[in-house]
Amino acid sequence: MGSEVEPGGLLVPAYYWAGNGSMVIHRLKGFGRPADGDTYLHAYEPERLRWLRDTGGVTCVFLTYNWGLPPELEAEDWRTFERAARRCHDLGMLAAAYIQPSNAAALGSFDSKPWYAVTPKGKRIPYYNGRFFTCLNDRTWREWVLTRCLDACQRGADVLFFDNCAFGGMPIPLSRDYTAFAGCACLRCREAFGAWQEQRGLRPLSLPRLFRPGRSEAARRFAEWRAGTLTAFLRGIVEEVRLAYPETRFVTNTVGGVNVNTFNVFGADLPAVASFMDWLFVENLQSPRAGKGTLVQNAGTYKLLRALKPGAPALSIAYERGIGVDGPPPPSTFAKIAAEGFAAGGVPVLRAAEYIEEERWTLLRPGRDDARLAAFGEVVRQFGALVGRGCERREAARVGVFVPDAIGWRGDLYPGDGDDYLRVIQALVGAGIPFRVVGERHGPCDLGCLLVPASATPPAWFRGRVMRFDELGLRRRGHSGLRWFVGPLEPAIRVLGPRVVDGYYSRVHVRRFVDRLDLLFRLVFGGRFAQVPMDEGAARVLAAMNPAQVELSVPGYVDLWEGPRGVEVHLVNYGEAPMVATVRAGAREVAGVHG
Repeated sequence: MGSEVEPGGLLVPAYYWAGNGSMVIHRLKGFGRPADGDTYLHAYEPERLRWLRDTGGVTCVFLTYNWGLPPELEAEDWRTFERAARRCHDLGMLAAAYIQPSNAAALGSFDSKPWYAVTPKGKRIPYYNGRFFTCLNDRTWREWVLTRCLDACQRGADVLFFDNCAFGGMPIPLSRDYTAFAGCACLRCREAFGAWQEQRGLRPLSLPRLFRPGRSEAARRFAEWRAGTLTAFLRGIVEEVRLAYPETRFVTNTVGGVNVNTFNVFGADLPAVASFMDWLFVENLQSPRAGKGTLVQNAGTYKLLRALKPGAPALSIAYERGIGVDGPPPPSTFAKIAAEGFAAGGVPVLRAAEYIEEERWTLLRPGRDDARLAAFGEVVRQFGALVGRGCERREAARVGVFVPDAIGWRGDLYPGDGDDYLRVIQALVGAGIPFRVVGERHGPCDLGCLLVPASATPPAWFRGRVMRFDELGLRRRGHSGLRWFVGPLEPAIRVLGPRVVDGYYSRVHVRRFVDRLDLLFRLVFGGRFAQVPMDEGAARVLAAMNPAQVELSVPGYVDLWEGPRGVEVHLVNYGEAPMVATVRAGAREVAGVHG
């Protein structure tokens, strides 16, 4: 578990978007909703950065650098970043620069640029209000992004953060497949897609006007080409920057990366991209909490990312309802986010920005938010003291969940019950059974039981007990509301789907209606966070595999780690009522209970 520790100590990042560019982009994103100018313009002062470090334990600050604004609006951010990076270094913190690789604001000198992605009808594709996806095959766009990366490093960036990694239009999962257009249909892309097929000895098919890979060979080929284009674009930038600044670290973010089919929705082949990234990162709507019949957990996110690239820091930031919707949560939520991330072997990212208060965008700030930041920081200090003892620690759970690439990263949006690894993870968390996630990049490890999807073959190295997902007796889950639209409604959905997507990103009334009713979470993710009971017999078998068994009085998360002193039990309370935990040791000594 040493991967999340930087040479200077524990890696504790914070989102801290501020400055003039953030005010512009948030006002644009919020359809005119203003930002708290005083807070935004003074956020990078030394005393506020010191507050993040001393109160919250932050060791890496994600700073505004490049939102995709034209230089006449953004040049001041580049200079502000340089000053902020220098101050972070003076305080012993890393400086991460925000880089926008996939969209731009059509303002000022950028309005007439030729680099925007287009639909088959030649329309630009919105990414939030006033911002549009860019064509990754456009030479001028590639040069612009590379220039910004090199300049950020020259100004002091230790880390380059590629946000919103996607290629063009995002199809949406409606009916039995997807609807809307994916990618870019400009002449460059049409020609590149045709050449890609010819290079593989295929008779070229036309670029699909409607992205339906479940039914169209052209769409399946296009999905491969689209994802390969994004991978090559990012890889080329990383290789160029590493030649000039070899110490730079790189991290990407894909929203909801473990809960949606990123390969089809965003055009992101996460295993391929992860192979040349230093850190992995996912934003989602999984701020840990429990309610009647629901269990929202982010522990599975960390474990899935860790399996994608063993040994690499796995970062996640969790919202409740989304960016520009939530106000600052209570201190207990900050503590839960930190505790769950560390317990699961990940790197929780402090959200210190993009809150809404009194109809204005704002940040965490000294005085008003001391208790919130201190709650996060106290967990950081406790965990830092634990791992700072110089001992090597490793996962101790002996139950594994096998997630091969074809199911986890390129599988169906709605996997069959026999392959639904997310439902299995949800059931294990709910039952308080510690587990690991095992992917194709894992070597032999000391598992007693491996849970395997119905369509997968266990890895050749595994010699223990194999249980198929179907053997766990899990309740069949209800599908997302978006899957109801089948049969007679399908033609209407094909027409309305793209309009709904465009409306959400470009029309204030549609966006606020969806956000206020929490429809994004309810329709897309809501079904994923219902509690999933497991057959009692299967639960007993799995629990007995582990070196310690834990019973919780309220919904929570349990994980096991082992060091020289024995097994550590890590607990996280997902609710508000006090937790009582009963721990029964197995063959190995329990060194401590943390939570």
